Amino acid sequence: MKSQQPYQVYFDREQLFHAAVQRWVELANESIRARNSFHVALAGGSTPKRVYQLLQRESLDWDRIHLYWGDERDVPADHPDSNYRMVREALIDHIPIPEANVHPIHVQPDIETTVEEYRQVLENVHRGANGYPCFDLIMLGVGDDGHIASLFPESSALSVTDTPVVSVYVEKLNSWRVTLTYPVLNTARYLMLLVSGEAKTPVVARVFGSEAERKYPVQKLAPQGRIEWYLDRSAASELPEST
Repeated sequence: MKSQQPYQVYFDREQLFHAAVQRWVELANESIRARNSFHVALAGGSTPKRVYQLLQRESLDWDRIHLYWGDERDVPADHPDSNYRMVREALIDHIPIPEANVHPIHVQPDIETTVEEYRQVLENVHRGANGYPCFDLIMLGVGDDGHIASLFPESSALSVTDTPVVSVYVEKLNSWRVTLTYPVLNTARYLMLLVSGEAKTPVVARVFGSEAERKYPVQKLAPQGRIEWYLDRSAASELPEST
């Protein structure tokens, strides 16, 4: 991923949240006008959660909006760690979206069954020229280790190029995950990366600095569409433009 990818630095987290919501709404409306639908893969985490809470207030054609997930933990849907549960409580329970438009990763006792079922769910998404699902928008948080979705450093999932979704064991978290792969992330029309807080400063500085060493999973993105970074001042504090 090249350092000239566009980013915006916002005064604080709340300003970042409102800007991301405004863009989300714009992309939804544009996609519905162009393709009669809006297919978006959602992210977990505290920063996206606030975006979902703010989206409750927006007037959108929810009948034409389809929600998917970029990754999920190997936990039941009602578990506190479930990304699906977080989005349901923050957004879905408060909007008039048809249940048929909500496409979670249904966690099964056998994780490979979970993966195979979600592959089938992704058949609902438009195809890109490469044959992979082409989301209108994929939202991504970035961990302080540079992970996106559940693509963690040194993970076997980083090299997967022949399937849209895989299971992966995250050793440092002692847990299994299901995640979209790079081919899907890179095929999306828009990638929205939401990054806030001092813990993310080193990642942001490296991504937009020298490309001599690509240490983080987020640096392995090679998007065919547009990528937009939403940073708060803390995350961007080591960027020249933020001084």
